[in-house]
Amino acid sequence: MLSALNFKDIIVWRNKNMKFQDLNFTSGKIFIAMEYYFLILNRTFLVVIGDSELIGLKIRGLISAENNSNLLASRATNHLAIKGSLDDPNSYINPKLLGKYAELDIQSSLVMEMDSSNFKIKFDDILDVYHDKRKKWGMGYYPHDGKIYVETSVTNKELIILGNQQGADIEKQLSSAIEKFRQFNI
Repeated sequence: MLSALNFKDIIVWRNKNMKFQDLNFTSGKIFIAMEYYFLILNRTFLVVIGDSELIGLKIRGLISAENNSNLLASRATNHLAIKGSLDDPNSYINPKLLGKYAELDIQSSLVMEMDSSNFKIKFDDILDVYHDKRKKWGMGYYPHDGKIYVETSVTNKELIILGNQQGADIEKQLSSAIEKFRQFNI
């Protein structure tokens, strides 16, 4: 399983075949982020900066804050709450979902076939990347360092930076990776 994730030095891979099982999770090449969809639902991704694209692999479905105000609310929300250290990004990972990616080349088209929530955003399509350090409404007691926005001409992706990760550092590294890609692919 993942251990000792270092989120400070996200770098770009220059490898044609990026097998998920071969990724070095202690090198800081990934980050954990959540996105909201359908207004109030959420899902969590392991996000990878590839050689030419940003890749998101769904690693957890719905998360909720515990609500013990009554029995019904408690039953509906407590099984959706994170049980580990909320500051540790590893706590947000569902091992069953993570395991299905073990043999996957994450730069292949199979990423999109494995889960319709997965995403790939080509660096050529990205117009802007920025960090909004303001807290996301609705996150309850879950620690997060604001949001990273990835804007394209078609859509905007809002990625909530979960646990003890630095959104400003992620923004700088992603922007740098995009710039380097564009310099070498003019």
